[in-house]
Amino acid sequence: MVKKKAKKATAAKRSQPVKKAKAKAATPTLRRRSGQAKSKAARKKVAARSTASRKAVPEKKQSTLTTAGNIARGMAAIAMATVAKSLPWSKDEDDPVELLKTDHRRFEKLLRDGEDTTERAINGRGEILKALTSELTVHEALEEQIFYPALRPHAEAHHIVLEGIEEHHVADVLIKELHKVAKDNEKWGAKFSVLKESVEHHIKEEERMMFPAARAALAQEELLALGARMRTLKNELEK
Repeated sequence: MVKKKAKKATAAKRSQPVKKAKAKAATPTLRRRSGQAKSKAARKKVAARSTASRKAVPEKKQSTLTTAGNIARGMAAIAMATVAKSLPWSKDEDDPVELLKTDHRRFEKLLRDGEDTTERAINGRGEILKALTSELTVHEALEEQIFYPALRPHAEAHHIVLEGIEEHHVADVLIKELHKVAKDNEKWGAKFSVLKESVEHHIKEEERMMFPAARAALAQEELLALGARMRTLKNELEK
């Protein structure tokens, strides 16, 4: 019995190095398999990221010319709509106050444009002055021949009407003098600024005092009749 136990113990000791050797031999294999698994996972992750990045690439933008063209068309449409809304003369509008206010907005723009010019803008100054001369002449005729005479008998508007006539005269004198000054002369800009201040003051006086007085003194039917006459005269003067 003692001999048998000794043989078993010896056999067990001999088998231990073999098992350890097998275990050591198996370790590199497991490591290789683990490394392969990790590399597969990494490749899948890279592939997934690549796919995602391709999906995330935005569509090609339109060319600069195409975009600029679209913007220009949009701005032109807005400008046309704005002009259409701000031109009662082109509609069936007979309210004289609204018609005259439309002219005022036009004069304000021309005056701003003229004041922004320099001595090198000879042609630009000439065109602005030409437009102001013709349009102010028609506007003054509408007021002095139709609108002012209807208001003058009313006490609340009488004094304002007289001032308006004198302010028209001041504007006429300044415009006449501007036509005599060279467009590249520094005096032209100074004189134009005086014209701008004078006309803007006239506009404020009319819109703050005269127009409310007109609505208070005249019935709506009377106002519309005045507007219709003003429209007719405007068409005649602009032929």
